[in-house]
Amino acid sequence: MIVNKLKISFLVILIFLPGIAVSQIIAPSLVTELSKKVISINVNFTGSKFHIFGAIKKGINKDAPLDQPPFDIIIEVIGPSHEIDIYKKDRYYGIWLNSQQQHFTSVPSFYSISGTRSIKDAVTPIEQSKAQIGFSQLLKYETGNIATPQFINAILRISKNQESYQTDLNPITLSENTLFSTEVQLPINLTEGNYNVKIHLARFGEILSTKQDTIYVRKVGIEQWLYSLAHQNSLIYGMIALLLAISFGWLASRISRVFKP
Repeated sequence: MIVNKLKISFLVILIFLPGIAVSQIIAPSLVTELSKKVISINVNFTGSKFHIFGAIKKGINKDAPLDQPPFDIIIEVIGPSHEIDIYKKDRYYGIWLNSQQQHFTSVPSFYSISGTRSIKDAVTPIEQSKAQIGFSQLLKYETGNIATPQFINAILRISKNQESYQTDLNPITLSENTLFSTEVQLPINLTEGNYNVKIHLARFGEILSTKQDTIYVRKVGIEQWLYSLAHQNSLIYGMIALLLAISFGWLASRISRVFKP
């Protein structure tokens, strides 16, 4: 009888032992915060910036020290997406004509990425694809079409020229392998909408944890009124624009007559 009870107790231990072992291993995670959650666009808007700061909440791993191995931080800021057509021109008999076209159904209006190291060194290509990290990973195009590298490079070049694609930000420094912060500069030509902030924690090329937050970019004042009027009452907007143009033209002619020698 006693032997049977011992066998049962042993089986119970074997069944629950994996759960006990797993509970002793908790993956590291992130604690983050943004200095701004709302950015207002008005007539005097000249761009904006905000800070991202946080800390690594160490996990529990009985097989390794809490602060080893070193971690990598990757931060992405992704603006609202929009559609865009990219054309490739070729020369025919001395005339440049559009020979190829690629329609992208989703392109971030703004994208920035920074990290403790370059994305290639911090994360493996498989993890980049799995976690959708990188500007090219976010591009979507019409079903059946293939976005060739030349079209992707064209979008990257255009976005960099418009300051809507930033990769040369200051490297993120991990203090005590725990604390980090960085600054993101937003350009003057911001698109209204929600900006997704993604903070990735990586180790040995693998993403351990991802924390997401949102910054809301909104037009305010006369900017918001004009935007709403143009999209909701286009006829009234056009009549007001025409009336203003006629008024300013008449005023300019009167002033020129007054100061005419």
